[in-house]
Amino acid sequence: MTDLSATTQQIYALIDRFYQVRFNHTTPISEMPASGVYLFFEKGEKIDIDGILYDRIVRVGTHRKDGNFPGRIRQHYGNKGNLNGNKNGSVFRLHIGGAIMRKQDPDDSRLPGWLKQMGPSDPDIENDVSRTLRENFSFVCFPVATKEERLSLESGLISLLAQHPLGKPSPSWLGNHSARPVIRSTGLWNTQETDKKPLDDHQLARVAAGMESFSKGRVMESRL
Repeated sequence: MTDLSATTQQIYALIDRFYQVRFNHTTPISEMPASGVYLFFEKGEKIDIDGILYDRIVRVGTHRKDGNFPGRIRQHYGNKGNLNGNKNGSVFRLHIGGAIMRKQDPDDSRLPGWLKQMGPSDPDIENDVSRTLRENFSFVCFPVATKEERLSLESGLISLLAQHPLGKPSPSWLGNHSARPVIRSTGLWNTQETDKKPLDDHQLARVAAGMESFSKGRVMESRL
């Protein structure tokens, strides 16, 4: 039987090995895969593995439409060139905005509408969300060509990290103010797939191969 805590540890080891530089909202589209899976990190969030501090993964995600990875990342960070964004196009933004509002004022009258998918937005909160994401969040990613495999790996990674996280969120983590109990309990900005089957050995090998090939491809490009 696979030791799933060890599997989580291997994910962090792979990231440490293959990603010396993180992506963020300034990363050119040309440096991203056309289709893939991402893992987000948040400033101030760490886990201790055998006495070594690693940046804690706080969200896993992907996209459904082939070739839309860069577009999905842009939906999360907001419009290029300004702080505008749309929480109804990114549940990640919805969660971040809800936590910001509840931290500032749990009785904010805009909160019920904001927390509804396709509910009313608010330009000031959208700006706060974009600013928070751009100042505090970075990510790594790896290519996955097909929708079916992207969704499978996303689900396995979310479940693994939700059920075998190796560490808790910091007391100051923004997600502690989320309206979603699953976010507060798992330490992830994810509400779906947290209770599914965790990543198996075959999927772990696929993730490792994807990270390695993407890392080598970036090194080769940098030498051209």
